[in-house]
Amino acid sequence: MGTARADRVCHSVNLTRQKVPASIGVNFSVWHRRFGKDLPPTDTGPTHQAELDYLRSRMTAIRDEIAAANLRLKADVRVTAILFDSEHFHVKPDDDNWNAAITQKYNAAYDLVREFFPKARIEWYARGAVHPGASATGWNQATYFALDEKGETFGCSLYQVPEIGHTRDIFRRTAANAAKYDCDEVTPWIALASGYRRQTDKFHEFSLNWNYDLIYSWQLGLELHNSWFGVPERAERFAPWNKAKIAIFYPEPFGRSRYWGQHFVAYVRGANGIRQIADLEEISQSEE
Repeated sequence: MGTARADRVCHSVNLTRQKVPASIGVNFSVWHRRFGKDLPPTDTGPTHQAELDYLRSRMTAIRDEIAAANLRLKADVRVTAILFDSEHFHVKPDDDNWNAAITQKYNAAYDLVREFFPKARIEWYARGAVHPGASATGWNQATYFALDEKGETFGCSLYQVPEIGHTRDIFRRTAANAAKYDCDEVTPWIALASGYRRQTDKFHEFSLNWNYDLIYSWQLGLELHNSWFGVPERAERFAPWNKAKIAIFYPEPFGRSRYWGQHFVAYVRGANGIRQIADLEEISQSEE
């Protein structure tokens, strides 16, 4: 969605006097745009600066476009989140210089966007995430971060929503990892009507159109948005969901996933304790 259009939609929503105003989140894949693909993180040559210059140009454009739209609409829509997806670098357990260079690159991007949007949340995709993997334990920790970079939250991918045990365990294990670094907030990135499907010839494959049973989207909304499920005494039964202050959806809402809308409505109904999804199931079946 274009910046001006997003501003207009948020403003229209906010005219209804929402308790939590609609705002804009910016998704950006930093260190994937201009930095040399085959260069190590220690490189600070021309493409290093080109990456930061490009990030600055995008933040400038977004700030200015929103300001212009707000002026035209007499609105006060703001950017409240920067979503950084950075999967270019991997830390090494025996190379402090390498890891320090990765941290410096992340910090440079963090500081730059803070100049433009000082009050926005900055969310790093998979920061400190623990996820299923082909290891002896069946679990791996994401290696994108040394975990000494600037950031207020950890994050994990809930990309197997119908595998409810895995979904809870991913969040539970990531929250335990966050606690080791004195971080008390974990942000789930949720794939509705899509995600990693098990395969016979490989570990799994990401599907953009996975119309799993709507009850699982409903159940996730119920658990994430009702504090009864997330208290410490129920963390082993469910997950410490109270550590999630926000949720991020990937793939993008109403985008590439054909069934996303029905699953989002089921998720919202779960969040509000509405025990009715039969009508949504009929819609999904009619679209098969």
